[in-house]
Amino acid sequence: MAETPAFGSEIRHPVLRGRAWLSGIWLPADQYGEAERKMRILANWHAGAAAYRFPEGDLLRYAAPMEQDCERVPGWPLQRLGRTLSSAQIEADEYEKLPLADLWLVRGGHVQGMLLANAEILKPGEWLDVSAPVIHAMYDCRIAEAKLEQPLAATTQGIRQLLGKQVPVASYEQKQFLRSLQGESAPPPAAMASTPAWRKSLIVVAMLSACLALGAFIASSGDDGGSASRVSDSSSPHFFPWLMLIALAVRSWQKGQESAPQKASTPARPPSPEQAGRTGKTGKPGAIAQALIPARRTVERAMPQAWRDWLARAAMTSHLSGILGRRQAAYMRQMLEMFENGRLQDALRHAIPLGGEGGSPGQAFGVPHARHDFKLGIRNGAAGPSMYFGDDLSRHLRQLYRKTFEKLDREGNVDQAVFVLAELLQSHAEAINYLERHERYSQAAELALLWDMEAGLIVRLMCKAGDLPRAMAVARRDNAFAEAIALLESRWPVAARQLREEWALALVDQGRWLDAAQAIWPIESMRERAIEWLQRAEEAGGSLAAEALVRRARLLPHSLDSQEQHVLSIRDDDDRGMERAAIAHALLALDSHNDETRLLARALFNAWLVDQDKGMGRLSAQQLQRLLDIAQDPLLCADLPGKLPSPKPNPFADKKEVSWISVPAAIGQAVSDIALLPDLRLLVAQGEAGVTLRDDRGKVLHHFAAPADNIVLADSGHVALAAIYRGEMLCVQRLDLVTREQRDLGAILVDCYASSFDGVGWTVGQGDAIRILDTGHGLSRVLWQIDKLPGRAIRILRSPSCEQYELADPDNKMLLWQYSLPGRRLESRGHIPALEKKAEVSVIPSPWGGYRYFWMAWDEKESPWLVVQFQGKEKEHGLALPPQMSGAAINATLGRTGLAVSLRQENDACVVLARDGEQYPDIAFSWPAGVHIRTKMHGDCWLMFDRFGRVAIMDMARCYASMLTIA
Repeated sequence: MAETPAFGSEIRHPVLRGRAWLSGIWLPADQYGEAERKMRILANWHAGAAAYRFPEGDLLRYAAPMEQDCERVPGWPLQRLGRTLSSAQIEADEYEKLPLADLWLVRGGHVQGMLLANAEILKPGEWLDVSAPVIHAMYDCRIAEAKLEQPLAATTQGIRQLLGKQVPVASYEQKQFLRSLQGESAPPPAAMASTPAWRKSLIVVAMLSACLALGAFIASSGDDGGSASRVSDSSSPHFFPWLMLIALAVRSWQKGQESAPQKASTPARPPSPEQAGRTGKTGKPGAIAQALIPARRTVERAMPQAWRDWLARAAMTSHLSGILGRRQAAYMRQMLEMFENGRLQDALRHAIPLGGEGGSPGQAFGVPHARHDFKLGIRNGAAGPSMYFGDDLSRHLRQLYRKTFEKLDREGNVDQAVFVLAELLQSHAEAINYLERHERYSQAAELALLWDMEAGLIVRLMCKAGDLPRAMAVARRDNAFAEAIALLESRWPVAARQLREEWALALVDQGRWLDAAQAIWPIESMRERAIEWLQRAEEAGGSLAAEALVRRARLLPHSLDSQEQHVLSIRDDDDRGMERAAIAHALLALDSHNDETRLLARALFNAWLVDQDKGMGRLSAQQLQRLLDIAQDPLLCADLPGKLPSPKPNPFADKKEVSWISVPAAIGQAVSDIALLPDLRLLVAQGEAGVTLRDDRGKVLHHFAAPADNIVLADSGHVALAAIYRGEMLCVQRLDLVTREQRDLGAILVDCYASSFDGVGWTVGQGDAIRILDTGHGLSRVLWQIDKLPGRAIRILRSPSCEQYELADPDNKMLLWQYSLPGRRLESRGHIPALEKKAEVSVIPSPWGGYRYFWMAWDEKESPWLVVQFQGKEKEHGLALPPQMSGAAINATLGRTGLAVSLRQENDACVVLARDGEQYPDIAFSWPAGVHIRTKMHGDCWLMFDRFGRVAIMDMARCYASMLTIA
C-alpha cells in the first residue's frame, strides 16, 4: 500500500454518486466484519468475478462493468479508470498526478494506492458447505427451437383501416378487377381465335353493308324528298360523320379480331416502342384515334357537349379493344364518364391504378371491376400489375387523378387524397410526405414499412409516431441510425437521444467499440460509458488499441500524455507496422483535428515513410500528403526529400515463375473451422473442445468453452458466433473477442446460414424462407424476412456489401437472388443460364456479387487450364494449373480481388492463388496427399487450413506469407 500525502484536497469529487458503470465494490474491514464481508461477496458473485483481501478490507472485482446505483451497492462503488479501480470521480488533471496502482481509495481527503500483488486471492467457493448435497432427478432438457418473433412485420391493414371511415366501401366489381391485376388473364374465346380468314372477310363485308344501309336510312330521314341519290353523296354534312363512325367501328372490330389470338401469349411486360412498331401496339395514338381527330372537328359543330365528351373518350379508348378487349375498353369509358360528370365517389371506386415508382411487373388482361374498399395493395413496395393503355390515355388518366387529388386536398379530405396518391397514382413517396405534412405520423410509418421505403425514413416516422421499439428494430436491421438522428435531432431531441443510445449499443454488439464511444459522446451524461468502451478497446491490444489512441486524442485530448510510452513503442517497434497503419487510417477518417491528433501525425510520420520504403506500408502518396497536412509541421515539411513515396509495386506483378511453399507438418490438434481476425490472429473451432483465440504464431490467448464446428465472424472481427449441430438443431453461442465473454443464444432449426454477419443481423435459410435474426437478442427476433421463395434455400453467400441466396427450385435448377447491403435492396434474381456449349461446367457465386462459370481444358501440351467466364460476358479467361495436378479434384473459391484453387489427388495436394485477370498463379502452397483444404479470403489475405491444424496465411497486398500449426 502506498499513500500520497497532502493530495486529498485536490480531489474535487471524492465520492461516486448516482447511476454509473461500476467495475467492483470495496468492503472496508473497519466497517464490515469478516463474516459480513463474505456474505456480501457471495451475494454479488458471478462467473468471471474475482475477490481479493487486503489488511484494510476486501475487494470484489466484476467480470464486466455493470450499471448500478452508487447509493445502493453493498459497499464502496468502484469505477475503472484505465487499469485502476477508483472509489472517486477523478478529473483529467487529477489523473496525471496519481500514483500507479490497481486500486485507488479516497479516505479523509487522501488517495491510497493499492496493488493486487500485495493482496490475498480469495476463493469464495471454499466458503460453501457442499458436504451433504441433495440429489434430484434430472430434468428432460431436450433442445427446443427458439420461437420466432417478428416485431417488424408489415401491417395487414388496407388503406381503409389505416385512414378510417372517411374512405367509402368499394364495390364487388373492383375487387375482381384487383384480382385481375394480380395476373388472372382472360383468354380470348376459342371460336374467335380459330375463325378462318375467309369467314372473317365475309363477316366484315356483311357488317359494312348493314352499316351503309343504316347510314343511308339515317341520312335520308332528315330530308323531305328522301332522294336515294343522297345515300351515295359522301359530301353531305349529315352523312359524313356517320359514315366515318361506321368505318371506324368496322376497323375497330377488325383490330380486335386480329389481336385476339395474341392475347394469350402476350409478354408479361408492356411492349417496348421497338416491339410496338413491329406488332402495331404502340404507345402513341393508334390508327383509330388518329382517324377520329378530323372526324371530331366535323362533329363538334353539330353535336352537344355530351357527345363531344363521348367522342373524346372513344378516341382514347377505342384502340384498347385491340390490346385488352372490348369489355376493358367499355369499362374505361364508363370510368372516365364518372370523373367528368362529377361522380367522384363512384369514380374512385372504379379507378384503375397506374404504373408508379416501382414500375409494373406486367400487363393485366382481366376485366376491370369496381372496388369493394379503398385498400392499398399489399405488395411489399413493388407495384402490382397494371394495364397498358398507351401514352395518350395514360397521360390523360394521370392528369385526371392529379386534378382529383388537388380537389380533395383543397376540400381538406386528407384520407381520400392520400388514396389517390398512393393507390391510383402509385406515388408512394409523395403520399408519405403528404401524410407527414398533415402530422399523420403513425399512418405514414405503417405505409412506409408496408412499401419497404428507405430505412431512415421509416425510423424517423416511427419515432415521430412514438413507436420507438420498432423504430430501433428497423435501425438495427439496416444500420440506419445516423441518418435518422440527423433528421430528428433539431425538433425531436428526446427520440434522437434514445436512438443515439440504441445506436451505441448496436455498435457494441457489432464489436465496434470505438465507433460506439464516438456515437454516444454528444450525450454528456453518457461520456463515462464512452470512456469505458474506449478503455475496453485499449485493453484489447493490437490495431484496435492503436485506433483507440486516435479516438482518445480526439475525445479526451488532455489524457493523451499518459499514453506517451505506448505511442513511442508503436513508433519504434519494427514488428508493429499494422498498428502504425491503423493509426494512419484512423487519422484520415476524422473529419476534424485538434492539437493532439496533429501531434500523433507528427510523431509517426517518419515511421510511415520508413514502412513505405520497406514495402510494408500501403499508403498512397495522396494519403501521405493528407497526413502531412494534418501534422502542420513546417520543419517536417522542410526535411522531406521531395516527392512523397508511393507504395512499392506488388512483388507478384513482375514475377515470371510460380513460387512454391510447403506447409509445416501436423502436430495432431483437430480443427473444424478457423476465422482470420485483425492483426493476423486466429479464432479456431475445435469441435467439442471449444474455441480458442490465438495470436499470429498460434499461441493460445483465450479459451472459450463453447463447442463449435463452424465460426460465423462479424465484419468488425471482434465478435463471432460459435455454431454446432445437435441432431437437426443448430446450437449457437455468441463470443465477444474483446471482453472475452460468451453468451448462449439457444438453438434453431435451419437449412443453411451465412458464414459472416454484421455483428447483429445473421442470415439463415429455413425451407423456402430467408430470415435475418437479431443475435443481440438471442435467436428469436426476426429483423427481416422473405418467405414463399420459388425454391429451397441451400446456400447463403455474404460480404459487407452484398448478400446472395442460392435456391433450388422444384426441378433442381439453381436460382440466385442478390441483395445489396446494408439497405437490403433486391438487385437481381432468376435462374442462372447454363452454358450448353461446355461440358461439366461449375457455377460459383461470389460473396461480392454475381457468379462465374468454371471448367477444365487442356492445351496442345496436355497442360491443364482452369477456364473462367464472368457473368454476362462471352470472353473467357484461363488460369494455368500445375502440370502434375492434371486430373485432380478441383475446388475454386472466389475472393474479393482474386481466386484460390484447391487441387487434390491421391499423391499430392496444393492450393494456387491468383489475382483477377492473371493467367498464371502468383504463389502455390504444397499440402500432403489426400488432405481436404479449405480456403477463405479476409480483406487482402487468403487463409488456408486443413482439419489436422496446418494453417497458411497469404497477404496478397504485402506479399507476406505466414504458416503455423495448431498445437
